[in-house]
Amino acid sequence: MPEWILRWMAIGLLALITFIFIVLGAAVLSGLTNDLFHAFLELTWPDRRVAAMASFEPDSREQISFSILNYGITALGTAWVASFAYLVVMRNQQKQTDQQLSMARLQLTTDLDEQILQVLESEGVVDFTADGKPVRVRLISVMDRNTQWRAGSDRYWKYREGERTVAFVDTSTVVSQKAEVSVSALQRYLGWIRRIMRAIETGVLHDRDVLLFWRWVVIGCYKGRYPFMRDIFFKDDLDDFVALVDRIIVTGAKEGSGRDFVGYLQTLGEPELIALLSDEAKAIVTPQAVAV
Repeated sequence: MPEWILRWMAIGLLALITFIFIVLGAAVLSGLTNDLFHAFLELTWPDRRVAAMASFEPDSREQISFSILNYGITALGTAWVASFAYLVVMRNQQKQTDQQLSMARLQLTTDLDEQILQVLESEGVVDFTADGKPVRVRLISVMDRNTQWRAGSDRYWKYREGERTVAFVDTSTVVSQKAEVSVSALQRYLGWIRRIMRAIETGVLHDRDVLLFWRWVVIGCYKGRYPFMRDIFFKDDLDDFVALVDRIIVTGAKEGSGRDFVGYLQTLGEPELIALLSDEAKAIVTPQAVAV
């Protein structure tokens, strides 16, 4: 049975027993104890049943009813204590769970920051000098707007030091058009995206937490980059990427943040990626197009 149902059952039982005790206490204070007992006596053992059971002593009816009442009050008291103790324990467990989730969230956000920096700082790009000598370049160097990626890939792999690479440059002020990007580096970038989405789905991260990472997500949204990665890894492998972009847009609008992210999408974003967003996200990024 779900925990929230048990919690509400305990609260309801606690409230009912408390009400009964209040009524009993009011009866005692008002001097109506005898009237209350006789009413209970008539309810549990009417006179007509005594006539049919003549073998009982005259006071058996009162004794049995008093015993039932006594045991009933004891049982109610026990149930009240048990319900109260259950709610206290559940509250403490909930506090501990919330504290553990907060610590896990803090640790995860720190790990995600370190992970993306390691991915971007890796020498995941191979460029070539004028004489054709390969030179390693950091991935982050080609992730800004100064490098325009090809809007697609022919998947013509090269192998550099045992690592698959593929040409990706359309125009760039940082590397030459012959530069190649490591497929493994892109996989690690998408793995970072998937880790965020799994953390959200399991409740470790909240929706608003995705706003912490928008700067590292938007670099994958520039023109040409989504179709390039789609051709490398296929469309299904980028579903989490599209979902995270969508979530950042929608959550940013609700939280009154994320305007810079939307601004980048409006000016530099890949149209094919924007077309895959939810209607709510598209209405934020391209309100005029949605209105038409």
